[in-house]
Amino acid sequence: MISGLALALGVACGGPAGSEATPPRDTTAQAAAHGEAKPAAECPTEPIDVERAPGTREEHRDVEFWLAKLTPDKADEVLVPATAIAELNTRFSEVEGAWHDPLDPALSDPAEIAEDLDERMAWIRGRVEDGRYVEGTAGSFARAEQITRDAQRVDELRMVVEEASVWCVALDDGLYKTPIDLDFDRNRCASLHPGEIIRVLQRSPDESWVYVHSGHTTGWLHAPQLTPTLPGKHLQQLLDGPRLVPTDDDQRTEGGRRLRLGTSVPIVGRQDDVRKILVPTTTGLVEDTVRLSPGASEGALPLTRRHAWSLALSEQDTPYGWGGRAGHRDCSRLMRDVMSTFGLQLARHSGVQGKLGTDNIDVSELSEQGKIEALRQAAQRGVVLLYMPGHIMMYLGEDDGQQYAVSAISEYLVPCEGGPDTVYRPGRVAVTTLELGRDSERTAYIERLSKLVVFAPT
Repeated sequence: MISGLALALGVACGGPAGSEATPPRDTTAQAAAHGEAKPAAECPTEPIDVERAPGTREEHRDVEFWLAKLTPDKADEVLVPATAIAELNTRFSEVEGAWHDPLDPALSDPAEIAEDLDERMAWIRGRVEDGRYVEGTAGSFARAEQITRDAQRVDELRMVVEEASVWCVALDDGLYKTPIDLDFDRNRCASLHPGEIIRVLQRSPDESWVYVHSGHTTGWLHAPQLTPTLPGKHLQQLLDGPRLVPTDDDQRTEGGRRLRLGTSVPIVGRQDDVRKILVPTTTGLVEDTVRLSPGASEGALPLTRRHAWSLALSEQDTPYGWGGRAGHRDCSRLMRDVMSTFGLQLARHSGVQGKLGTDNIDVSELSEQGKIEALRQAAQRGVVLLYMPGHIMMYLGEDDGQQYAVSAISEYLVPCEGGPDTVYRPGRVAVTTLELGRDSERTAYIERLSKLVVFAPT
């Protein structure tokens, strides 16, 4: 289980320099885009915030720019029919670390839970003891061990009411690599959106901590806002019925509740363009209403290039969030939430997402030109996700000989002659070229590219 565990404890991507999930450093040519290289004595030691990565222009932010490069039949071509989505999700669930239905009672197996808890505690304990992880508060890991030992077994189905952080072990004081950056807590496994179903598996004696399986992530919630226990049969009926799918990350009900991209809620009534829905509260599921609009769809959207690119690009400039910090997205959560709008259940970790698709193409041994040719061919067939160790992106197309993709990215590095690299931080969802990192220690994105995750007609 340890390989799957390592994935579970490292979900974030596009993260800080020097981490396991680091985008490559910038190139000398790209450094020129930020100004002339400086002598070592003048090399900046603090990160520099930037709004746009080198090589991107305003038109690259516009979905219509990329759609205009397609033949007329490609933009709205349905790539995976609705009838094939369930079968594809079943195939995905067979991959280690993939999404599993939280309604599946097999997730509550006591032996499996105990093994997972023991392995994750041992995995992190080793890093705390040898200094690779530094506690935000001295003794916090020991307290997490005690919470885990004292936790009592339960088996309850609930729904998330407010955005909730998922901690890998039962502490929220932070575990950091040095030099410490408070934005990158290595104990963050994920965050959960309102409306997500969870299976509660363990609870601390004071009931402040619960250990849960959300389908895509397993971990601890601290004092979360959840619904009361909900009957599995009732939940299944709601899941099998009509559902409202937000296509805007800040879709609001008429009662003022936020519906987030990547979730869906049951529809229980219709009148003209108004849909009566059930939303989770701490007292149970209650009725609310939403007007159908470009920000809300009745049922999953068809998977087309137009829809996939529009949804991903609509998140531009939203803050990057390592492991779901502050409810924001890292690269894998962005891809998961966008693709779930089509009914697809991707894993939470980029390394597992890199194994999915209707077709999965290994390009790790190809030359750069070979990768570009493979990418061009794949893009002719459908939507393509680009996986490289530690990062995943959605391919948009080619312009002036450069390849472009959109992703949630924290930072990139620009060499500073004779001194330390300069950290540039977009810290947001952004369009970038695949040239970031050229001639650097970590090499360019296109050089690191190892898998093409293709969603196309079969």
